[in-house]
Amino acid sequence: MPARLDQLTLPNLRVTQQDAADLRRFLIWVPDPRGLRGRRYPMLPLLCAAAAAVLTGARSLVAIGEWLT
Repeated sequence: MPARLDQLTLPNLRVTQQDAADLRRFLIWVPDPRGLRGRRYPMLPLLCAAAAAVLTGARSLVAIGEWLT
């Protein structure tokens, strides 16, 4: 996954405080790598919840999962 982080950058775009507050605007561009059979939940709410978990201190996938439950 870290190898794909470069795809999240938006070249030549200045990020404002409003942009930072509207994380959804950027997360909608993240491609969903899951197969159709593996999609139990929509991708955008999962990403928003994971971002919230990281912002509150979660530093691993296990910690994110625990924060979500």
